[in-house]
Amino acid sequence: MAATLLATSKGNGQDMHLTRFENCTQLYNPALTGQFEQMLKGSIFHRRQWRNVTSGYTTSGFDAQYKLLSLYNDNYAGFGLLVVQDEAGKAQQKTFAVKGTAAYHLLASQNDLLSGGFQIGYQQNSIDFTGLAWDAQYNGVNYDPMADDQERFISTKRGFVDIGAGINWKHKKKKKFTLGYSFFHSGQQITMVAKGKDRLKIRQALQFSWSKRYPHFDLKYDGLLQRQAGAMEVILGATFSYRIGDDSRYTTNRTSSAAVAGMFYRSKDAVHPFIGFEYKRAIIFSLGYDVRVAKMPYLDKRPGGLELSVSYLGSINRRRMKVVH
Repeated sequence: MAATLLATSKGNGQDMHLTRFENCTQLYNPALTGQFEQMLKGSIFHRRQWRNVTSGYTTSGFDAQYKLLSLYNDNYAGFGLLVVQDEAGKAQQKTFAVKGTAAYHLLASQNDLLSGGFQIGYQQNSIDFTGLAWDAQYNGVNYDPMADDQERFISTKRGFVDIGAGINWKHKKKKKFTLGYSFFHSGQQITMVAKGKDRLKIRQALQFSWSKRYPHFDLKYDGLLQRQAGAMEVILGATFSYRIGDDSRYTTNRTSSAAVAGMFYRSKDAVHPFIGFEYKRAIIFSLGYDVRVAKMPYLDKRPGGLELSVSYLGSINRRRMKVVH
């Protein structure tokens, strides 16, 4: 059913988004919270795009996650905090959100992990109309800034409680497969227009990945399909990691570093080459750039977007951490 819903329309997503969506899993599926090898993970990310179109678009945030291991079995819980801000265009349309996430990971078999996650938080939308021009202020000959713009807004700033949830299946053998579904903005009724037609629609997301570890390199493929109202976003990516240094052959400790490179493609929009470096499986830095393949109407240039992220993975009061499922 989820795949059918996601496949019924075309376009791009309505919410803030990242091309490298795996750098902020709480933004795309709460069920992935805590699903990493170490005990805790913290990431900061920044995206700056279309700088030569009005004031451009900027997305920045922080994604923190913690894994709580069970004392009785291999099941565990994950908890997360997401703080993100998005600013778009000349009207400085801003979205600021603080959300908490909880997930539970159930080891269904030796090679299968089933996960479910729930997210709740506060989101605030705001807009600044100062200096904007409206169609109604043109009298057919000239622009009259004193004329009634005929726009009726309830407020320039509104806040609401936002809810989302997701599920995920991970299969681990010689190769790893993951498949997940999530939705966001459930029951959201916020509006800034008097007639109430701008309510934020539910966003649905379908994520999948395939990865395999070789003696000296890792290969990973990622995919994301998002649907929100009448818009669709499809992203496919490949990541190549070349391992530098040796991991322990006799314990589950792993401290090798890696040079990382890859390419993501957003359907009918842009390609995104990126490079990065992972230091001893603890600090990960990546830098990429959207190169538009679709020309925008009324623009001679093809505006792109810079995207960077820095992540830390580690443990509390331990120098080395056992790798778990």
